[in-house]
Amino acid sequence: MAEGVASSTTPEGKPKSMFEKIIDGEYKIPFEERLRLDLKPDEIPPLPKGEEALKPSTVAGWQTEAIIRAMINNLHNGSDWETLFIYGGSGRVARNWKAFFETIELLKTLKPNETLFLQSGVPYGKTITHPWAPRIVVTNSIIVPEWAKYFNNMVEAGLTVYGQMTAGSFCFIGLQGIIQGTYETIAAAIKNAEKSPAYQKLSDFEKQIIVSAGLGLMSGAQPLAIKMNGKIAIIAEVNPKQIDRLYNLGRDRGTPYLDIKVDSVEEAIRIAKEYAEKKEAVSIGVLANAVDLLQYLVDNNITPHVLTDQTSAHDMLNGYVPAGMTYEEAIKLREENPKEYEKKAYETVKRHVELMLELQKRGAETFDYGNNIRGQALKAGVKNAFDFEGFVPKYIRPLFMEGKGPFRWAALSNDPQDILVTDEYAKKLFYDDPQLVNWIDLAEKYIPFEKGLPARVFWAGFFGRAAFGMLMNKLVAEGKLKAPVFIARDHLDGGSVASPFRETEGMKDGSDAIGDYPVLNLLGNALGGATLVAYHGGGGVGVGYSLHAGQIVVADGTRIAQEKLFRVLLWDPMSAILRHAAAGYEKAINIAKEYGLVVPGILENKEIDYKGLYNKIIETVKERTGIDLWPPMEKIELALL
Repeated sequence: MAEGVASSTTPEGKPKSMFEKIIDGEYKIPFEERLRLDLKPDEIPPLPKGEEALKPSTVAGWQTEAIIRAMINNLHNGSDWETLFIYGGSGRVARNWKAFFETIELLKTLKPNETLFLQSGVPYGKTITHPWAPRIVVTNSIIVPEWAKYFNNMVEAGLTVYGQMTAGSFCFIGLQGIIQGTYETIAAAIKNAEKSPAYQKLSDFEKQIIVSAGLGLMSGAQPLAIKMNGKIAIIAEVNPKQIDRLYNLGRDRGTPYLDIKVDSVEEAIRIAKEYAEKKEAVSIGVLANAVDLLQYLVDNNITPHVLTDQTSAHDMLNGYVPAGMTYEEAIKLREENPKEYEKKAYETVKRHVELMLELQKRGAETFDYGNNIRGQALKAGVKNAFDFEGFVPKYIRPLFMEGKGPFRWAALSNDPQDILVTDEYAKKLFYDDPQLVNWIDLAEKYIPFEKGLPARVFWAGFFGRAAFGMLMNKLVAEGKLKAPVFIARDHLDGGSVASPFRETEGMKDGSDAIGDYPVLNLLGNALGGATLVAYHGGGGVGVGYSLHAGQIVVADGTRIAQEKLFRVLLWDPMSAILRHAAAGYEKAINIAKEYGLVVPGILENKEIDYKGLYNKIIETVKERTGIDLWPPMEKIELALL
């Protein structure tokens, strides 16, 4: 039964509306009822394997089969499949089990000219559209700004759900989805630090250590990414299960995500010094709160080479854990007294950021890794919380200006060999991009495929994303891949996000909080033929702090899919170039000029030579890989009949 439904009145004595009761926290549905645990299966739904994986089971074929497998794949890679939690504290793939299975059943029978709509993790309806339209449109966590602060109340009333970024848009692929971005960010931070005069004052030991916190399903990429950069990682984590998970992940092939786990900060520092003397890279996970680790460093005059944080600070109730208690004690307090929990969490985040600022003063290259920890500390009273920058303006924005971003794909065959084939062709297509080729080699060596579908990610930009997507589609058509692939990206992106504490922090024209751009990205992808489009609020930094759009497009080996891939994978990175050109960044303007893009009011060009770009992709793919793409269709409408 729902709680708090008994009549309550306003100060004027009038009965409260349901909305007023929800805002005041008087109407709550118990978690178990909201989640409908009575519908939970006894085991995690399986992903098809072998011959079964090579054919779709839906009316609309691979376009809807891919979405179903992507949803189930999220559960396999997620943090707690039984509660539908995927990552980021409370990011869910669906609002409840009833909605999860209803979505799958609707997708199975959806016709090739119909579109299904989801509202914050629940099927909302479907309608006739056309084969070019997305098969599914997803929204999550979109709250009218004035009431965004009551988001948790609305969750408890069963009205919405936190979709995070890739949890609610069905393209979470585990740590393999974020690790390249982490690797490149850490590499940039190291280079930046080495240019600083403060770096020369660090000891040999300090120059080798990188310190952070969080070993969850996003932050867990940190230890391996740091080790791959040749440094010593010391990462605090309060949940022993997260430490154990990373310690075991990849150990069977000799490349674990976490090399060593310890129970005390002192032991972590002792081991780190041993490895520093040998000049060996290693990753160490320590069971401790971030505050305890940083306090030890300050008290013992140890200044790390690089310092950041990836705890779930965006969510002070369901993610971040207060100091002074075990993880189990924290969970108990969260359930029994959420207000006291939040109070203690804000006290901890205040001290956390104060310690980061102190270590920055002492010479540590310090940055916010996109979890809104500075915003939370500002709320808690740290007036200079923003004295260290976010990672996007500090390291990543130049890539965004080129349209570069996280391009990911998963093999629907459920066969790792398909990913290795795509690796082989990616190295041929991008042979003149040594950073990308090097990443693929590193990924094959260090990164294990996870529990769900085999997948890969790299950062590619305008032209390159379209070319590779179209190439993979032809590999499916020619049987070089056993089954189609679905292509997506993280919402950490240059053209599809408005997030003033992360992707759009410090924009040149002050447009940090302008939310038009993700909507334009979403609509362009929908009109271009994406299989799925998603629009979310709050992913990564919390509801009220960001708006962002995602997409999935399926390479199913058909000629019409090649046309869709050209349009979607051209527009998606193009929107990043246009976003930054509009903000006045010269690099983005020059890239737009190079490719003949239309940037009204900035460039004189009035037309884009799409056919020229299409033919250039065909020529490039043929020259570098020997694969013949289909020529562009002159009359798309005939192919849709």
